[in-house]
Amino acid sequence: MTYVLGLDFGGTKLAAGIVDTSTGRVVHALRAATPAGGAETGWAAMRALGDQLISQSERPISAVGVSFGGPVEADGRTVRLSMHIPGWEGMPLAERCEQAFGVPGVIANDADAAGLAEYRFGAGQGCRHMLYLTVSTGIGGGVIINGTLHRGEHAWAGEVGHMILKPDGPACACGGNGCLESLSSGLSIAREARANIPPSLQGRDPATITARDVAEAAVAGDVVAQQIWGTAMEWLGVGISSASNLLNPGVIVIGGGLTGAGEQLFAPVRRVMAYRALSKQVALRQAALGDVIGIMGGAALCM
Repeated sequence: MTYVLGLDFGGTKLAAGIVDTSTGRVVHALRAATPAGGAETGWAAMRALGDQLISQSERPISAVGVSFGGPVEADGRTVRLSMHIPGWEGMPLAERCEQAFGVPGVIANDADAAGLAEYRFGAGQGCRHMLYLTVSTGIGGGVIINGTLHRGEHAWAGEVGHMILKPDGPACACGGNGCLESLSSGLSIAREARANIPPSLQGRDPATITARDVAEAAVAGDVVAQQIWGTAMEWLGVGISSASNLLNPGVIVIGGGLTGAGEQLFAPVRRVMAYRALSKQVALRQAALGDVIGIMGGAALCM
């Protein structure tokens, strides 16, 4: 029985947990809102969560793994930057964890960590090659090849959301145009709905319309919402098919907030994959780990 500490740094929340890696069980967990004030404030709050968990644990931890909401250097030790919070640039976060908790540390961006977690503990168990996508406000990904997280030469591998599908398409947060994220993410769906408000959502403040609103309106029969949602899912299917053709995974796991729509997301993606993906054997599955995926991602990194 091996206990490790998994830490999850997000833009709006912090989560930490003690995980038994022999069973994949979260033994103890704590959460807190990400505090205002920048990187140092966030680190201090997370260290306090970690210290509290370690003091409660009936067994010592052997390592600490970190799921971080932003790009991480290829060394698995240094934060490249945060998309949400200033002051993280170049922080040696693994070293900080080692000094604070007295055990070896490793870090990865949140999509990579989540992919490894689903491979080891969730919907990807039993395969050799797996592709993970998180489809939420944005779109991220993680690639598992022969059971190993593939980061690439400079740790940019797995950025499925920034595959360019429509070069003259909408602007993306990365600075490009027509990326999968700009066509199929929660933000892109909300953007399209605010520009062309579905009849059932008229009268609302456009700024409050979300992708969930569009999904619900589509189910209720709103034709405009159905068109917006359907177009986004068509592009998502195209992007996933393209990634499948490149990587030929055994399993593709999709997580993130938009998967709350269930078959409203998965059915159109399967339909597109049926004629665009070369391999007809790839399994498409919904992520299994829910809201502990960040903690489990940190634990999976320790393994």
